[in-house]
Amino acid sequence: MYNASNFFDHRAVPPEDIPALAELSRRFAAVTVEAHASMIGPPTLEFARLIAGRLEVAVGLETIHPVAAGHLNKHMDLERFDRATEFLAEHDIDLRVFVLLGAPYIDREESVEWTVRTAEYAARRGAAAIALIPVRGGNGELERLAGLGHFTAPTLVQLEQALDACLGVAPAAVAADLWDVDRLVACAECRPGRVERLRRMNLTGRGEPLVTCSDCDP
Repeated sequence: MYNASNFFDHRAVPPEDIPALAELSRRFAAVTVEAHASMIGPPTLEFARLIAGRLEVAVGLETIHPVAAGHLNKHMDLERFDRATEFLAEHDIDLRVFVLLGAPYIDREESVEWTVRTAEYAARRGAAAIALIPVRGGNGELERLAGLGHFTAPTLVQLEQALDACLGVAPAAVAADLWDVDRLVACAECRPGRVERLRRMNLTGRGEPLVTCSDCDP
């Protein structure tokens, strides 16, 4: 149930709308909403009580890289994230986590490693599902950071590497976000095969034979 903001922020979703939203969702076995870790608390429990199915809360951990996390300016720290995940676990509410690939201020050579480390951290905190999201430019700020040498757009090969490394992150199900995947750098020859490989892995949660390409492989 996406509202382009924090679901438990009363400025984004007025409290008087909550009962009607819960009623509309009664025919579903599960409902997922997105929320900042700092907003997870009593309103979360109230919504979980109102809906008929299970509640899953999606939280953007994004990265545990200490420098990059500070520059993202999302007011997210590990202590706050940990408190939120403990609260959800205590009340039997499912957790989904968003993890970035290619966050600004992370060296390109370390990008995949920090994505995997962040996914592992989320899994240890109880995430049942983890989405790996490649950072995409287009808002002007990332282009500015790229000009300063603080951001390098992730490639399709890096997204593959990250998903390959995260498939064994038990007990979470890990998937690569393929929205706008054609913007990720890869040559025309191997791109279709790589994208289809990622789609299959997202569906099955199992590894696939690698796509080889002399132009794109590291």
